[in-house]
Amino acid sequence: MADTEKNNKKGKASKKNEVTKKKKVNAEKQTTNMNVQNAKKVENKDVKSKTMNEEKKIKEKKENLNQGRKQLYYNTNSGSDELSKLIKIVLIVTLIIIVFYGVTVVVTNKAKEAAEEQNKQAVEIQYDSIMIGSMLNIDGSYYVLIEDQDDIKLSEYTTFIQTIKANEDAPTIYTADLSNGFNSGYLSDKSNYDSNMEKFSVTGTTLVKISNHKITDVYDNHDKIISKLDELD
Repeated sequence: MADTEKNNKKGKASKKNEVTKKKKVNAEKQTTNMNVQNAKKVENKDVKSKTMNEEKKIKEKKENLNQGRKQLYYNTNSGSDELSKLIKIVLIVTLIIIVFYGVTVVVTNKAKEAAEEQNKQAVEIQYDSIMIGSMLNIDGSYYVLIEDQDDIKLSEYTTFIQTIKANEDAPTIYTADLSNGFNSGYLSDKSNYDSNMEKFSVTGTTLVKISNHKITDVYDNHDKIISKLDELD
């Protein structure tokens, strides 16, 4: 009996040891599994962190690339805008210069034409103020009565000329006063009807006809002058 009890006790102790061993093994397995799981979690966390860092770097690179493209686009467009503005300014300045030059030319030509017209009208109106020295400078055909203020027949010629001028188809007749300082040098003791005005001279009242800047006919006494004026009337 004693041996039996002893054996039973040993059996129980052995079972207890086995249970303890199993528990210990299970505990170790659980610890190992937990360590493995924790290691996997750490590894997964590291991988995830690494992945996030890589994604962040990729995102930053994309953002930097996009920013660089935007800056390049801005710089390119900005340069194009500046060039376009410069071209527009040059064109506007050029246009202003052309317009100003055109206006200046037009105004100058108009002023010149107006002055020429005034001079022409002045010559046509001021028959009594023509200078002998320039009487060949007028275009066309016309007459010039060179007046000697001491000639007692002068009023008769003047009246005749006023009557002629009243006609619509009257010829052009100018007068030149020998008493004028510019004309007095052409009064001489001897006449010379040369078309060279440096040689030209008269002895008194004289009517001359001029055509194409040359003296073509001369009437140098009372009868000849009156006859020609009568013909012109």
